[in-house]
Amino acid sequence: MPATQGFLSLPYVAVFVMIENSILFISADPDNAVKIEAILRDGVEAVFELYPVEVLFDGLRAIQERSFDLIMSDLFLPDGQGLATLRHLQQHAPTAPIVALVHSPDRDTGVAAVRQGAYDFFCYEDIDPANLRRSFAGALTHAGSATGERRTNARFTRRMAVTYQTLDPPILSGQGTGETLNIGSKGLVFTSNEQLETGQSVKVSLDWPARLENQVRLQLIAYGRIVRNADGQTAMTIDKYEFRTRRAATPHASQ
Repeated sequence: MPATQGFLSLPYVAVFVMIENSILFISADPDNAVKIEAILRDGVEAVFELYPVEVLFDGLRAIQERSFDLIMSDLFLPDGQGLATLRHLQQHAPTAPIVALVHSPDRDTGVAAVRQGAYDFFCYEDIDPANLRRSFAGALTHAGSATGERRTNARFTRRMAVTYQTLDPPILSGQGTGETLNIGSKGLVFTSNEQLETGQSVKVSLDWPARLENQVRLQLIAYGRIVRNADGQTAMTIDKYEFRTRRAATPHASQ
């Protein structure tokens, strides 16, 4: 049999497709995400993507846009306090395991969260890396064994009434509708009738969709600069923000 020419004999190569787990991490302090991600990547074999956000609303919105294998969330957030945070997450992501995070004085809330369905809880001040990794791996295994559709039909509205005012000349103010808002990525897009100028300092306020303890209304006050204004759409950076409570007025008794 003539020798075959022009062909190179190659060894068999097995190709492994790495499955990346998607983790939603919610904490008002970005340093918490950095610390915990470092612990997990140092000793967990699972390949994972950490998606950090700073407020509950951004987390709920992310859940509607994609599925997550695991949710790690501080229970005390600017727009969610204690077990109300857990209930919001369970409602919007009923099949995703939730690992609750609290500070030591709120340990009892962490214990209560596990009793109400959280997969596990940890206190920031006394996290044991080995235990955290073990819990993380167990939660991912639990998530992998779950069946059914992860995403729910619930939708968290993104259209919000916005009031805006420029803080340097020309002074302009008005009302519009917020189309896109993400505290974690520090940006807001809203409609405006005024010709706001790129670089102008601006203050915006809007009623926050989530409620504190499911009852108290919140108002977001954000400060930043205009980065784009075209076709009635204004985009701004969010340099700093704060939440203020807006309690509903008590109706007066009829005289």
